[in-house]
Amino acid sequence: MRISGKVMTAGAITLLAAAVISVKVFKPVEVVYVSPLERRLVQEVFGTGTVEARVLVTAGSKVTGRVVKLYADQGDFVKKGQILARLEGGDLQALVSLADDNLRKSVSMETATDSDLARARAATRAADAALQKSDASLKLARQTFERYEALYGKGAVSRQDLDEKQAALDEAARQRENLEAVKAAAGADAERVRNTLEAARHETGAGTASSAYARARLEDTVVRASMDGVVVSRDAEEGDAVVPGSPIFRIADPATVWVKANVDEAQAGGVAPGNAATVYLRSGGKTPIEGRVARVAQESDRVTEETEVDVAFPLEDKARLHLGERADVYIKGAESDGYVIPAKAVTLRDGKAGVFVDRDGRAVFVPVRTGIWTPDYVGIEDGLDGSDRVFLLADRLQERLKDGTRVKSRPSAEAN
Repeated sequence: MRISGKVMTAGAITLLAAAVISVKVFKPVEVVYVSPLERRLVQEVFGTGTVEARVLVTAGSKVTGRVVKLYADQGDFVKKGQILARLEGGDLQALVSLADDNLRKSVSMETATDSDLARARAATRAADAALQKSDASLKLARQTFERYEALYGKGAVSRQDLDEKQAALDEAARQRENLEAVKAAAGADAERVRNTLEAARHETGAGTASSAYARARLEDTVVRASMDGVVVSRDAEEGDAVVPGSPIFRIADPATVWVKANVDEAQAGGVAPGNAATVYLRSGGKTPIEGRVARVAQESDRVTEETEVDVAFPLEDKARLHLGERADVYIKGAESDGYVIPAKAVTLRDGKAGVFVDRDGRAVFVPVRTGIWTPDYVGIEDGLDGSDRVFLLADRLQERLKDGTRVKSRPSAEAN
């Protein structure tokens, strides 16, 4: 039986196609491998953020008024207590003058009343001394009269002599009565002056408090720096009306600047306060600034999956303090010794991290326990040894490799 040319042609095409498919299916996959090397791996975490000041205060008004004079501007260095601005305070100055006048009057009255009290007390003491002397005279007059009265009964003295002693006794009694009244009046006058002095002292105290309050209100028209620092913003101009709480200046402490950087939370595990870091300010080009991690946030952003890390650094040139400036940071994280392979060799299979290795010309997936990750390398804590040939999963190689895939491997020209 003759076979037609068309059938022969179709058969040839079929055989050719089968041969091509066979070659593609059974041809080994060419792969490049590396062997794990033992070395120290230092995690370096990258983050970007902005320059901020941990200590940033506002200097503002405590009273309602108009700014009449400004003494500082952005970029100026100020000292604690330095006057930064003055507000109008004519009415408060008048209040101070009135309070001072009232205080002077109160002090003058207190001084005069204190002198009056001293005189009243002296008069009371004098009246008391005179009364004591009068008591002695009265006692002597009574004793003399009683003696003459006894002598008169014996006929030793005349009636005239007895009457003279009676008159002397009566006069001594009247003098004592008068002096007793004088003493009582002096005591009452001293009590009155004492009460007046107490009121004067109270008035002086009230005047002192009123004067201090008026001066404090006047001092509130002066805006002072609450700390040493650099003025990062001036939010009012001369002639502006301000109210209590209105910020006029913002002052930052250059010694407390840091970069509030955001890092991938997957890498933030090895970052802790005290870790060394390198800061690159956008305005500083490629000039590195050595810093340290000051604080690590306890909560990550749920949307960006990033953790905020505050990296403090010394600002040698205080004039370069620009809050909000973008900066890049490289943070030195955890360190470990062990096997290291390129990060592009690690893949996931069924949710497990692992690598493909060469086992007698076949690809075999080996689960591994990873340690520190860097942008280029990853530490292997368990699953590999130095004799393994680990495939570099470049391009679409991951899709082509399965357990048992035939491979033709060659060593990588890149060094671990």
